[in-house]
Amino acid sequence: MAWILDEYSNFHGYSPAVVTGKPIDLGGSLGRDAATGRGVMFGTEALLNEHGKSISGQRFVIQGFGNVGSWAAKLISEQGGKIVAVSGITGAFLNEHGKNKDGIDTESLLNYTKEHRGVKGFDGAHPIDANSILVKDCDIFVLCFFELRKTRD
Repeated sequence: MAWILDEYSNFHGYSPAVVTGKPIDLGGSLGRDAATGRGVMFGTEALLNEHGKSISGQRFVIQGFGNVGSWAAKLISEQGGKIVAVSGITGAFLNEHGKNKDGIDTESLLNYTKEHRGVKGFDGAHPIDANSILVKDCDIFVLCFFELRKTRD
């Protein structure tokens, strides 16, 4: 992104606001990696507030455990939300009654995914079919995945 900013500046003058994701020393933002997941949490919180509810005590299913979904899960858990199921590219897990009655331990799952580059093999919840996550009982379903598309020849 630094290169893109440099090239843009060559043609239009220095305008750091037009390029996102640049390094901090070139005007980038601290906390950028969490920004979209934080936005999911704030949006969910605002919607619940309109209905006289809060994140605390709500049961969440999160489809997609990449950058956005993992941050959303972490921040929602910190607000007292219960993550009962997650899915990622490598697998899906449910924990609403098992080892942790408070849902999936998101800190353990985050640490696991950093080390293993995906959720596959996580033993802090019960593995489930990834498609079944769409019908799991929850208060709020959070969609954080992107479609993988085949490129044209």
